Amino acid sequence: MGSMQDPNADGEALYREFVGAVAVKDWNAVDAMLADDFQSVHSDGARDKAKEMSMLKGEDVGDLTLTDFTSTRAGDTIVATHWLSVEETINGSRLSTKSAPRLTVWRQGAGGWQIIAIASLNPV
Repeated sequence: MGSMQDPNADGEALYREFVGAVAVKDWNAVDAMLADDFQSVHSDGARDKAKEMSMLKGEDVGDLTLTDFTSTRAGDTIVATHWLSVEETINGSRLSTKSAPRLTVWRQGAGGWQIIAIASLNPV
């Protein structure tokens, strides 16, 4: 990505690129966006990169709405929070479409921006 003049816009753009790749099942792109030292936390526990990829591959994403995006940048890191309402099915189970907060942490490295952490407060 270009210069980070507006971290809000860029944090939102980065997340939209990520969720777009998940929606179309572009697993090479998703894999490239998740750092090797990635970790996440969901209502059912924590996941490393391999477990997150496995969960995402079992997910079908429909219509989604992102609201209340806030991003802060500190050096090579962006912390982005927002509310997400999404039609998603994971391994055949339909999740709630009620809007829930998410937190995504991005780190800029030699290969560009990668996600190092996600917190999803949507019940799994």
